Amino acid sequence: MTRILTAAIAILVLGAAAVASLSTAGAQSEIDVRVNNARSDFPNGIVFNLTAATAGGLDEVRLIYKIAPDGVRASAVPQCTGEAVASCRFDLLASPRNLLIPGAQVTYFWQLTSGDLSEETAPQEVLYEDSRFEWRSLTDGNLTVWWYSGSEDEARGILTAGQEALTGIGALLETSVDFPVKIRYYASAADMQAAIISTSGPGVVTRGEVVYSDTAMVSADSAAGEITRHEVAHIVVREAVRGPFDVPDWLNEGTAVFAQNQPLGDQRSALEAAIRSGNVFSVRSISSASAGALGGTVSLFYGQSWSLVRYLIDTYGEAQFAQLFRTFKEGDTTAGALEATYGFDQDGLENEWRASVGLPPRAAPPPGDGVAEPDEPTPLADPAADSTGGDGAPVALIIAIVGVTAVLAGGLVVAGMLLARRGR
Repeated sequence: MTRILTAAIAILVLGAAAVASLSTAGAQSEIDVRVNNARSDFPNGIVFNLTAATAGGLDEVRLIYKIAPDGVRASAVPQCTGEAVASCRFDLLASPRNLLIPGAQVTYFWQLTSGDLSEETAPQEVLYEDSRFEWRSLTDGNLTVWWYSGSEDEARGILTAGQEALTGIGALLETSVDFPVKIRYYASAADMQAAIISTSGPGVVTRGEVVYSDTAMVSADSAAGEITRHEVAHIVVREAVRGPFDVPDWLNEGTAVFAQNQPLGDQRSALEAAIRSGNVFSVRSISSASAGALGGTVSLFYGQSWSLVRYLIDTYGEAQFAQLFRTFKEGDTTAGALEATYGFDQDGLENEWRASVGLPPRAAPPPGDGVAEPDEPTPLADPAADSTGGDGAPVALIIAIVGVTAVLAGGLVVAGMLLARRGR
């Protein structure tokens, strides 16, 4: 009887141990997500928070996110504290690398690893918003204007101007913009400054900007309707050449100015003064907006870009102008697209345009007035591209320093060996 009781007790003990073991294994196989949220922190960015409990602790935590509509999927490693219960935080800062502007919608989820286990949380969305103002909205078709100051009639005027650009430039480029388009209308450039990601040079006041392919930022300081037409035209241009390639900046900005009822006063006067003096830009030099990055030349850059576009449309017609954009979309260079569409390159365009405004042909580009364009298509600008190391030093410089250091170190080793031999 004693042996039977002993055996029974042993079986019970083993069973309890097995149950405990299974319970422990079950606990280790679970990742308990207790907190998972994100909040807008204007003007800094978005704050993501996660709290998760595991028996064995988390080995890896990654935040996966995408900024709509143009961003690509990216990942980030948060700062975490705690072991069995880990609290993690990641701050997605608004910057040229992370294009966060009011209205940006970010989709995100977490990847969690504990031992052999991996888990992904369900995708969630967070909206980055300018919380300084009480926003109202008006919609017409696929266009919505958001505003917080001024009358509804004023906001409706901005809405009308935006629709004119969508319709007019859409017809010009034979392009339909079917997705929702947003206009963020600020009472002043000063109010808008905290909301934009501007790359303008010193002395340039930004009154409008397009960061995303669906959103125009506009300030009410002056000529708000014209600025709206200009910025919404950029959205149409982007759609016309949607893909990995872009158009030269004189064509992009010139088309946007063409969308206005007329060039702004300073743009026209700067152009007229440059024509009188003969000091106009070469077409090659304004393939990049950096030609007009400074306050003293920006008006001429816009004015001359508009004049070139108007010349092409007035002289050769709208159908060929639309064809020019289709050729760029296929990946042709500026010279190749112009040749295929009109039968001349940048220099040919420049000399035809110069003749139309009463200037003699340019024999050759003056020193420092731009370099011959490489025989490659213009890639779409990548605002997230970064050529610096983590401390801001250019990568090329870092490589050079490393190389020189290696050579000096090698020299010191050889010198040490020679001295050691002499000492024997």
